[in-house]
Amino acid sequence: MGEIVSLQFAASKAGHGDMAEAGARERLAAVRERRTAWGQAMRRRRVEHGFTTRRLAETIGVTTPTLISAVEAGRGRVPQGALAGWATALGMDPSHFAAGYLAAYEPDAFAALRSLLPDDQSGRDGAAVEASEDRGPA
Repeated sequence: MGEIVSLQFAASKAGHGDMAEAGARERLAAVRERRTAWGQAMRRRRVEHGFTTRRLAETIGVTTPTLISAVEAGRGRVPQGALAGWATALGMDPSHFAAGYLAAYEPDAFAALRSLLPDDQSGRDGAAVEASEDRGPA
C-alpha cells in the first residue's frame, strides 16, 4: 500500500526536491507572465476594435465568450481553427498573431522557427511580435 522510508532519507530527498521545485516554480511563473502579457495585448486590441468578448466570440465562431476571457488572461489557448478569424477581427495579419501566440505558448517552437520570420520580427518576444503593426520595428 505505502512504502516505508527512513526520515533521514526523506529529508535528504526533500532537500534536492526543494531546489527542483523552486526551479519549476520559476519556469511556471515565466510561462504565466508571457501568456498573460500576450493575452493583455490581445485584450487591448479587442477593446480598441470595439469588440466585447461576446461579440468577438460570435464573430470568430467560438462557442463562449468565457474562452476569449481565458485566452486574454493567459489561462486558455486559441481553439483549433479560430486563429485566422481572431487575428482578422483584431485587424492583425494572421502570421503576426500566430507568431505572438507561439512565442507566448510554445517558446521553444517559436525559437526554432524564428529564422523563418522577416528580419523586422526575428528576435522579438510574443508581445512585441503582435504589436509590430502598431509600432513598427522595435
